Order: sequence, then structure tokens, then C-alpha cells
Amino acid sequence: MALGGLLLRVVAVGAALAAGGAASAPPAQGGPPAPAAHARTSDAVTAGNGPPGGPAVLVGVPGLRWEEVDPGTMPELWALAGGSAIGNMSIRTATSRTCPVDGWLTVSAGQRAFSLRQQYSICELPVRPKRSDGGAVVPDFEDHVEVNAGSPYGARVGLLGRSVHEMGGTTLAVGPGAALAAADEDGRVDDYLSGTESLRREDMESSWLTVVALDSLADLYLNPPEDPEATPDEEESTANSDEEPEPEPGPVQERQRREALADADAELGRVLDRLPEDATLMVAGVSVEAGASRLNAALLHGPGPEAAGYGGGYLRSESTRRDGLVTLTDATMTLVRSMGTEPTRAMVGRTWSAVERPEGTGRSVGDLTAFSTAADVVQALMAGFFSLLVAIQLLIYAAAAYAVHRYGERNRTKRAQVLAVTRVVALGGAAVPVSSYLANLVPWWSSSVPQVALPVCVLACAALVVLAAVAGPWRRTVLGPMTVVAGITTAVLFVDMCTGSDLQMNSPTGYTPIVAGRFYGLGNIAFATFATGMLMLVAGVAHFLIERGRRRAAVAAAAAIGLATMAVIGTPGLGTDFGGLIAILPGLAVTVLMIAGHRVTVWRMALVCAAGAVLLAAVSYWDYLGPPAERSHFGLFAEQVLRGEAGPVVARKLGAMLGTLGNWQLTLLAACALLFLFAVLNKPTNWRMGALQRTYEYAPTLRAGLTGSLVTALVGFAANDSGIAIPALALTVAVPLTLSAAVWVMQREDPQADGAPEPEGPAEPEGPAGPDGSRDGVPSGGGEAVGR
Repeated sequence: MALGGLLLRVVAVGAALAAGGAASAPPAQGGPPAPAAHARTSDAVTAGNGPPGGPAVLVGVPGLRWEEVDPGTMPELWALAGGSAIGNMSIRTATSRTCPVDGWLTVSAGQRAFSLRQQYSICELPVRPKRSDGGAVVPDFEDHVEVNAGSPYGARVGLLGRSVHEMGGTTLAVGPGAALAAADEDGRVDDYLSGTESLRREDMESSWLTVVALDSLADLYLNPPEDPEATPDEEESTANSDEEPEPEPGPVQERQRREALADADAELGRVLDRLPEDATLMVAGVSVEAGASRLNAALLHGPGPEAAGYGGGYLRSESTRRDGLVTLTDATMTLVRSMGTEPTRAMVGRTWSAVERPEGTGRSVGDLTAFSTAADVVQALMAGFFSLLVAIQLLIYAAAAYAVHRYGERNRTKRAQVLAVTRVVALGGAAVPVSSYLANLVPWWSSSVPQVALPVCVLACAALVVLAAVAGPWRRTVLGPMTVVAGITTAVLFVDMCTGSDLQMNSPTGYTPIVAGRFYGLGNIAFATFATGMLMLVAGVAHFLIERGRRRAAVAAAAAIGLATMAVIGTPGLGTDFGGLIAILPGLAVTVLMIAGHRVTVWRMALVCAAGAVLLAAVSYWDYLGPPAERSHFGLFAEQVLRGEAGPVVARKLGAMLGTLGNWQLTLLAACALLFLFAVLNKPTNWRMGALQRTYEYAPTLRAGLTGSLVTALVGFAANDSGIAIPALALTVAVPLTLSAAVWVMQREDPQADGAPEPEGPAEPEGPAGPDGSRDGVPSGGGEAVGR
């Protein structure tokens, strides 16, 4: 196929979508169920000379976390960690809570999977396999195959076991959960043991893949599985039930939990005693034991993929692009490559690698624990943070509406004081989003009370941003303080993307590895903050230049800032934001056209959108041409489009976007922000003109920045799976900044004493007129700059 044809195919789909997801292959067909137990299946494929890379061994411990690993409780694991590559592991699957069965099925598929539970709200232990010709078969395994093949992720359960069999190898499972992971699409494993007591070195040496389940922690919380013949509640047990609250497990004493950890460590010791010398060993907390999902522990020891050697360091993968952080879906790919075989395209993870880590096991584990603590705190506070953010914004709008139109009509001194406070509060409201990123410059997670330290750091950073905005001589200008806040917002996120996006990770308005929607680049909410800050910054810079008669310089500055923003958003490895690149271009074009004094017409915008589609296709195809293991969202999506597999991804993203409209808090925030902007600030005052329109006369470029922000927010809503969160957060920045400028105008023009004459309108705006007689994008007749 010619390059032009490929680009056209990418353009056709790329212009309509928000983000690429993992490819899914046609589902494997599950065979009839069979029983399971111990001893080798007579008709199993014999394992020739063994796997090219040596056997692979996975020891899964549901609920295993680094914060509970120490030399006293788990001496075997602690000693092993000293000579292995270690890291935190995100265990997110197709549901928000990864129960043991969900985790084992995800390992089996190499893709996010889930299980139909007897009761959706309660995690369950895996069902014991049944004996079959010396091997084992998981009962009703075809149900797992079928339900996951039809899920939005299209996970192919049984793929790991099938891959081993196709290469001529055999599988060994120790424990019911291990059987789920090692089984092929028929639910069959070649050898099965009920526990590590019966495990022999010969068994592991003759098996290409050995999976061991250590369930001592899960056994503390979960009851034995119910009758497998019972019918699950399919209406409640779906892959999209993330929003349903699940009850926490019953209380377990700390002593009981430590005893369970010690039991798991003793069983791990048995495995280590019998481990073949050429084997690659993976130890992973494959799921929760029963509670809410958190970051679990992961470890890789031995030759590993491509015999690179994993005798130390932190784990890393291209899925996260972060030292010390990998994902559960990566585990499958890593096991397959450790055996020296090639994975299938349906395995969406990336291979684990090892990078340097600090000296000493204690320090390395301590750093992993600190990162996990930050993720836990942000995950716990995120809902409350957004609720508080919404409440504060609504209070700002209500108080400002009263201050603008009612308060102090007969007491000008008091009114002046209230307006001054209103301006500072508005700037503070706009500074909260960027302050949530700046807070990560302080190690608040090391505090004894991180749940308190985080919001305190956010408020402190917001105060510093406001202080910078009102401390300099720019405070006396209409757009000065607004431009400072917008500039700080833009600069912080720009630098963050260029240096690894560390400020967005574990931020209330960024992303967390527990949710696992994104691990690097520009998050959707951060995009809304960044894009709006940039466009409002452009408005402020252009106003400064046009006041000095330098309109061409203003247009050039706006274009330069905008293009730099687009470059960092759309570069794979930096912003890597597919939907953001779609949304930013039309908003930037509107802003630049209005600053230049040109009308925004349908034909001009159509040309901009066409150029954007070509740019998006070019970036995606360029990323696609790189090594498959290094492709970002752009390259993965291009591959899906070229293979005709983008449909499920589009449907999943569209469903997620529409589903955000059910978030009444953010929907209310967006609606109230628009109402305040166009109803309250546009309501006529004693000037017989709304404060917003009066502000446009002082600073016409504000209209350009605000209009561009609204366009970007609207396109971002349609092009991102975060949906309503995009306009809600964009307005959280844009509206308070606009209010701060409007308050300056009211302070300047309010009569200072009773009976004082009404102020006259401002002088003619400075700077040369546009080609149609307009100034700063405002036609000479005072009408809108947007053409029909």
C-alpha cells in the first residue's frame, strides 16, 4: 500500500477520535470444560529441549505490597529483592477493583480482563480445577473466554497457555489461581499441584511455564468459591461497573496479616529451593487480596527477556516510561519473552527492563513505598478534591455576582474594598489547578499525615502564585495579574512535559497509576488547564504589544507560543496527547485570527481542520514507523486504523465520553461557569453595558483568548474520553481570570463618591487598525469578530 493511501486512512479516522487504545485481536474460541488435578496430561505436547530462554516461573501473591515487606516478616523475599529488579505494579484490569480472578485472567490474556462474579460486590477466590488425565481443567473456563472476548478490551483469555503450547512447551500450575493464568483457551494445564509442598525441581525444569499462586493473604478475607454451577448476576457483573461502590472486607488484625505474609514467604522459600538455575523468576502481587486496588509489588530475577540479566535495579517498561513502575499486562509479555519466544499482537503489554536504583535494598524499597503512598493518598482524596473545587468555584461566582451588581452601592469605599478582594479571590481560584501540580515539588507524601499535607501544599502554592500576580507593577493593568497566572500555568506544565511529567503523576488534577488511564505525557484534565492557560497568556502578551503599536509582533508572539504548545502536546514521549492535538488547533487558530484583526469564517476554520488532520496523520504514521515496543498512543492507534481494528477503541472512548455527562458535579460547574460569564458579567450595570463588554473595550485581545479557550474546551469535550471534565476545568481557569480583568475595569470606572458623574468610555484602543478597520479583532462597528 502506498504511503499516501496509508495517510489517508489515518486521516479519515484520526480527525474524529480522541485517543488510541490497545489493539484487540479476534477472540479465541473456548472449548468444552474439562476437569483438573495433578500429574502430566498424556496427550500434552512434549517439551523438546526446553524454551530457548530457559523456563519462566511466576509466583503470584494477591495483595503483596512493598510497604509490608521487611527482613523480619518476609526474609526470603527481602533477600531476593536485594539481587533482583524491583518495582511497583499497577494492577488495573477491566474493573476498578482487581479481584484475584480478574488478576489471574489478565495474566492469561495479556490484556485487561475481568470475571463474572456470583455477587458483583464481593471478590471471590478462584474455583479449584478438576482432574483430567493427570493434568487439570478449570471448570466453566469457556465462560471467562466468552465474556472477555465480547468486552470493550476484547481480551483473549487463555492466550498465555496457548502460546506455550504452540511453541511445543508445557505448563505447570500450583494452586487454583495459577491454573487460571496458565490454562489455554480450553481451560487446560498440563500439570497441576494443589500446593508448594508437592513441588519438585524436576517438575519446574520440564515445564516451560510454571505459575504458583500463594493465597494466604486472600484466604484471610475471602470465603471459598461458591458452587460454580450457580448463575452469576450478569446485570451487575460487567466490565463497566467501575462506579459501583464495593464493601470493604471485614476487619483483620495486624498480627493475622503478618502471619499470612510470613506463610507466603515460607512458600516462596520452597519455590526458590527448587528453582532451576536457568529460570527467570517473577514475583508479583497480581491482584488485591480483597480491598480497594492499590499499587502492588513486582520483582524479576534471573536471565529475563533477551537474557539481559535481572540482578538488581528498578523495573521499567515502555507502558509507563517510569523507573520503578510497571503494569500487570506487562507481566504476560515479559514471561513470554523470558522464555525466548515471540508474543502475539493480542498481548498489549511491554517487556520489563531494568534501570539503576539507589544503593541498599532498604532505600530502594522505601522509595517505592513513598511513591505508593502518594498514589494511595491522591486516589483517596481525588473525589473530595473535585467536590471542594466545584464548591469553591460556585461560591466565587455567587459572591462575585453579588459584589458586581449589588454590594456597596451607597458606600463606595466599602465597594472598592470588596472589589479588590474579589479580584484576589478570582486569581486564587484560577491558580488552584496549576498549584495542584506545583505541590508535588514538595515531598508531602513523606509527612506523617500526608492526607493533610497535600491540600496544605496546594493552598500554599496557590497563595504564592497569587502573590506573584499582584506583587509587581503589572497589578495596575487590566490583564497584568491574569497574564502572570496564565503564564505560570503554561510554563509549569510545559516544563513538566519536557522533563518526564513528574508533577502530573499522583496529582489531584493529574493522573494516578492506580486508575492507570495514563502514565506519562499530558493528561486530559492537565490539557484543559494547559491549553486554557496558554490561550489566556497569548491574550495578555498580545494586549501588551498592541498597546505599544506592535500588532504584527503580537500576532507573531501568539503564533510562536501556540506552535510551541502544539509541538509539546503532540510529540510522542512528551505530551503524547492525541485528543489534545485535535482540540488545541482550532482554538489557537481562532485566537490568532482575532488578534490579527481577521474574521473567523467557516472556510478558514475548515482549512485549519484539514491541516490539523494531515498533521495528526503524519505524527501518527511517523510514530508507527518506529520500533513496535516503543510506540506511543499515536503509533498504536495508527496500527489499529491500518489493520481495521480501531472500531472497538472508538466505541470505548465514545462511551466513556458520553458517560461523563453523568458526573453532575462537573456538569454543574461547567453550566454555572458559562452562566456567570455570559449572564452575570454581561448584565448591564450603571454604565448601561455589561462588565464583560466593557472589559473587551479596554482589552480587546481578552475576547480572542476567551473565545479560543471556549472553542478548545468544546472540541476537547468531543475528542477526549474525559468528556465534560475538559470544559469544566478549562472554565475553572478562564472564567476567574476573566473576572479578575472585569473587576479591574469596575475599580477604575466606579464613581468614587456619591453624586460623581458617570465615567465616559475608554479612549480609542491603541495600535494600528486591522484590514477591516477593526482593532484587536473587534470590528469598528463594535460587533463580534466571528463571521457567519
